[in-house]
Amino acid sequence: MPRTDPPPGIADEHRGSARPRTDPWRAASHHTVFHSSCGGPTDLPADLAQAFTPDSPGEPRPPGPRANPWRAAGAEPVAVPARERALLDALWRSGGRHRRPDGTPSGIHRRPVPSAGAAYPVRTHLVVGPGADGLAPGRYAYDMEQDTLVKRDDAADRAAGWPGAADRPADGTHLVLTVQPGRSFGRYRHRAWPLWIADTAYALAAVEFLYAPERLAVRLGPGAALRALLRVPPAAEPRRWLARRLAPEIPLAAVALPQSRTIGPRHRDALAARRSPDITRFLETGARGAAADRTAAASAQAWVRGATRLHTWAIPSGAATAELAAAVWDAHRAAAAICYADAATGDWRSRPVSGFAAEDGHWTIHALAALPGRRRVATETGP
Repeated sequence: MPRTDPPPGIADEHRGSARPRTDPWRAASHHTVFHSSCGGPTDLPADLAQAFTPDSPGEPRPPGPRANPWRAAGAEPVAVPARERALLDALWRSGGRHRRPDGTPSGIHRRPVPSAGAAYPVRTHLVVGPGADGLAPGRYAYDMEQDTLVKRDDAADRAAGWPGAADRPADGTHLVLTVQPGRSFGRYRHRAWPLWIADTAYALAAVEFLYAPERLAVRLGPGAALRALLRVPPAAEPRRWLARRLAPEIPLAAVALPQSRTIGPRHRDALAARRSPDITRFLETGARGAAADRTAAASAQAWVRGATRLHTWAIPSGAATAELAAAVWDAHRAAAAICYADAATGDWRSRPVSGFAAEDGHWTIHALAALPGRRRVATETGP
């Protein structure tokens, strides 16, 4: 089963053209890396194993709505209490819009939490049990495009035959992160499923970062337990969703929110200010060494060659499915933790790297390419 916390391990860290080095604190706290000369995937279904191939995703397809129209399914807007507002703003609202290659603003909002290709498939739900402060018991969906929280209609869910619509939520408040799979599939096709986990892991790590040092109880999916918590049918039964004018969603992670729910201003501000460096910044620095060259070639992303620091996570391409699932979660949670910690210190500015094909008996799950942050540049250049 996927782990709920990243286990100890070792990951490769490369800076410039220097030999690989490992940060002992991070190695002990966050990283998992496997190396082997195994063959292809063992027990992974063929459709999922295609993510390991170098096949091109092809032309983009329509990705579906940017936000699920829960109001069409009977949900009603509610006022957002201060604690929930603080969390939702910290995760998804930082102002500005992504820019196109020519520098003009696009229609896509910038968010504190990054997303592969700015697809933003992650959806945020709250499951509120009896006795919780603020929101009435029930299940809520957040529309980050309209900045609206809506309460689902139990009677409408029940009439549609959705599972457990009459059940009362468990005590406490849970944040549930789902993905609307078409958002990533439309662009990345067979490479989309690792990106669903990647984007969810970055959002989950952001929640943990915001509430640090409090340790949160996390459940990872996909699976029946998370669907039962959210009371939704499987995404593999799309007609049950489409009949209510909704795009299917896959619940991938749930967090039991702490009673205090105190968000530290330093972490909140760091996340709000976090930006992945533009690709042109990496291209301006020039090639940095063999490790960056290999990662750039494996990902087919030439800009990676300019990374001053590079973390990579890999697993044998012949690993069993359970090991692969755990490693994909672990790698992206670890990368996100580094990304946000660097944002807090100002030492580094990181850009996630995905889209690797399996080669030489292993699959690079993920990489994190970084350039020096303002504080590091100031320290190295001096007054």
